[in-house]
Amino acid sequence: MSPDPAAEARLFARLSLKGILTKQQVAELFAQAQERGRDGDPVSLSALAVEAGLIDEHRLARLFRSDGDEVPRLPGFALVSKLGEGGTAGVYRVRDAEGEDAAVKILHAAVAADPAEVQAFVAEARLLQRLEHENVVKGDRVGRIDGRYLFFMECVEGRTLQEAIAEGGAFDEDGALLVILQVARALEYLREEGVVHRDVKPGNIMVTADNAVKLIDLGFAGETQDEAGAEGGSARGTAAFLSPEQARGQADLDVRSDIYSLGATLYQMVLGELPFQGDDDEELVQQAVLAGLSAAATKSGRISAHMHYFIEKMMAKDRDIRYQDPRQLMTDIENQIRGKKSLDVESEETGGDEAERARRKLDRMRRKRKRKR
Repeated sequence: MSPDPAAEARLFARLSLKGILTKQQVAELFAQAQERGRDGDPVSLSALAVEAGLIDEHRLARLFRSDGDEVPRLPGFALVSKLGEGGTAGVYRVRDAEGEDAAVKILHAAVAADPAEVQAFVAEARLLQRLEHENVVKGDRVGRIDGRYLFFMECVEGRTLQEAIAEGGAFDEDGALLVILQVARALEYLREEGVVHRDVKPGNIMVTADNAVKLIDLGFAGETQDEAGAEGGSARGTAAFLSPEQARGQADLDVRSDIYSLGATLYQMVLGELPFQGDDDEELVQQAVLAGLSAAATKSGRISAHMHYFIEKMMAKDRDIRYQDPRQLMTDIENQIRGKKSLDVESEETGGDEAERARRKLDRMRRKRKRKR
């Protein structure tokens, strides 16, 4: 069976970075493959590399199995597949002798020499070992094998929200709220444990075949800090989902920052696009701090008045206007799903549609906050 072209391209790029092949050799292989494809004679990079004598077939097969030597030999486990990769680590599915699957996160060799990266990696492993909640991925053993840092986690059967959106487009509102409700439960649990996730986004939310939700990747997670003792820092997380205070590099983050990121996730789920557009991360960070939500998207009739309200409140620039904790959000979602109330839109307000009345309620909240200052 021919190797997957995308996986093969990633592998050969990694072989170049690791010095197993030179950059020039890899560039020539890509050029030859493209030329052969244009001539109607497609051939894989692997076949070209073996044919040219750059690498032998058995070593290449081993490199495929080990993801370019990123996966050390794990006694008692067989590598099944790659589940994902971030800037500092890869996640793989492995299987033991009894046929049980687990996920293992392995710190990239290139960053393992950085004590700060190792410390953060081990801290995430210890945190996942401590946490116990049905909507948070569970961690297991942590250690070193052949000089490589790794830890095991439960293997979640399903796909990320990012994958679901890419494959199926925008969610219907009821389905989106059911997902957001489960993530809110996870965030409430983290709040009770004194933890801020700091990287809530569709790529870090898994949905199983039976629609159970798991919040994953706590690599940026940290403890809640009191404002009095907070010091500024760099903005860590994913630019398109950063709260304004996180984008500014504030250290006094709390669950309201995660609620903002969850609101940005809800926005993408129901509208099929990001809240802000930009050419690079720097522009997205600036918009998180300065730009308002696009009225064209949120008031175009593509979402309901109640969905507009949820998004506006979760993504308010002023964190004192947002939901103050996940329980408030959970209550509103549960009541919306059950149809028991209309999010407390005042009945004496007549004229205009529901979205406009919800907007006026948010305006009143903002004015009230300003009067208190």
